[in-house]
Amino acid sequence: MTLNKKLGLIAGVVTIMACAVWGGILYIAMQAPVDLVTTDKTSTTETSTTVVTDQNQPSDELVARRIDGVLVPTDQANLWPLGIMIENAAFGGVRPQSGLSFAQVVYEVPVEAGITRFIAFFSGDLPDALGPVRSARPTFLEFNSEYDGLFAHAGGSPEAMQAVDGLSVRDLSALGAEAKYFYRNSTLVAPHNLFTSGTLLTQARQDKGLAQSLPIYESWLFKDDTPVAQPSLAPLSIDFGSGPLYAVDYTYNPTTNSYDRKNGGDPQTDAITGQVISPKVVIVQMVPPGVLTGTEGRINYAVTGNGTAYIAQDGAVIAGQWSKTDRQSRTIYRDATGNKLSLNRGAIWISIVPTTGKVILPNIGTN
Repeated sequence: MTLNKKLGLIAGVVTIMACAVWGGILYIAMQAPVDLVTTDKTSTTETSTTVVTDQNQPSDELVARRIDGVLVPTDQANLWPLGIMIENAAFGGVRPQSGLSFAQVVYEVPVEAGITRFIAFFSGDLPDALGPVRSARPTFLEFNSEYDGLFAHAGGSPEAMQAVDGLSVRDLSALGAEAKYFYRNSTLVAPHNLFTSGTLLTQARQDKGLAQSLPIYESWLFKDDTPVAQPSLAPLSIDFGSGPLYAVDYTYNPTTNSYDRKNGGDPQTDAITGQVISPKVVIVQMVPPGVLTGTEGRINYAVTGNGTAYIAQDGAVIAGQWSKTDRQSRTIYRDATGNKLSLNRGAIWISIVPTTGKVILPNIGTN
């Protein structure tokens, strides 16, 4: 081979190698990052903390849970709410109830014969047992509609059941086709022995197609604890007009910055934990006197509209206002100047009290 041919061959090889190298570099440069989600860190919302994360990897960041502001992993921040009707009769072995301390928001409303009843909303960890589960009333559906909750109950008054059907409520009735999501506790007497569980409710949420869905409802504003320097240790006392068995006291606990609850003069505990129920925020929502419906002495309350509210948190009680424009709208709580209140992160218990009842407030007096 001549010298010229050898030099030509070498030049060709070099050219081919250079093209391969530059081609590889160009290919790499053209590839976009895979599944990288970047959120503008300068943006803020009422309910969440900004997270920058690879969608394919679990995030170590925490965001505010939509329902109560508690900081949780992103995949736990907006689980579909479950609204569970829970009994509070002072007889039949009802107290202590199971699972109430796990709820994020609890509404307490007097029903017939002055007995109060709860609707407890869960959008986080679920207890091993929850109950006793009892029947629905129309007033409770007003609150369930705020969350579009999966509504668990044991039947209900005729008015409530008509509303469930007419309003296309996401229904989970123990007296219908969904009975498989409930069970009877044989150590208690009927009808005070109907329960459900975290396992059953998780399955119900899955079966109803809600496990991977994100509910849309207005979140309240939330904040970190800011205890006052000189908290009032006198109880916030509520008389629904039902007599002493259903009277409620909330006493500020400075150690936990929460409010220890008494019901009927006794500490109200959770049968699962054995601990006193102690929400971070207590709201007293004053409403007009109840209206009798049907022939069984059942009472409904007007919780759409506006009125006076008292909000206890951080060791202080303030007077404010509540408002709810329609059935599906969120009840909004404001201070005396009309600003939306920021609530402490954690459990929120709301008492619906007719103006015929009585509330004794620390530092404010009797109302």
